[in-house]
Amino acid sequence: MTDPINKKEAKRIATRKRILETATHLFARLGYHKTTIQDIAYHIGMTTGAVFHHYDSKADILDDVVKELDHSFDRYIEYLSHDHTNYKRMINGMMDIFMDRFHYHPDTIIALASLAAEFSGIRGPVIVKTQAAYDKFVDAFEKALDRISKKGTNRAAAVCFISGLQGVALQALVRDGEMDIKELVAGFISLVTENR
Repeated sequence: MTDPINKKEAKRIATRKRILETATHLFARLGYHKTTIQDIAYHIGMTTGAVFHHYDSKADILDDVVKELDHSFDRYIEYLSHDHTNYKRMINGMMDIFMDRFHYHPDTIIALASLAAEFSGIRGPVIVKTQAAYDKFVDAFEKALDRISKKGTNRAAAVCFISGLQGVALQALVRDGEMDIKELVAGFISLVTENR
């Protein structure tokens, strides 16, 4: 027989996960400031009171969303830690990870960019945490580029690369039906590998 406390805890964890996934989706599409607790509750079929049972405020939800988005770079960072010697192969591997994320978790790609844009003029804890999440990726990508070919522009290239990935995801959503994600990825790969 399963311990009832474990079932209760599992349900609490599952509910918080649903809240975070919904908040991530809404923050990515509407922005943080335009998303209400009522919006989050409505999208998951809960009452606002039930959401407040799990989180004290929308700011607390945002904090957890940013923590989760920070982890969205983990697969890239792990991949970049390998000893890559071929730039084009490394980029193709990165794009495989990107395609997987785009197909299964597109909001995790665009939410961080959306939040960064929304909070960039408001220097505060959210933008600091957002930049720290980006910097984990940028640091790993810069090190991988340095192992292949040490250049003074590798850090800037890493920053532009993550911006480009997020742009590809946004354009795939905007151009749905007009241009397939595979075409956009092929164009991006061509752009970043042809002159390297």
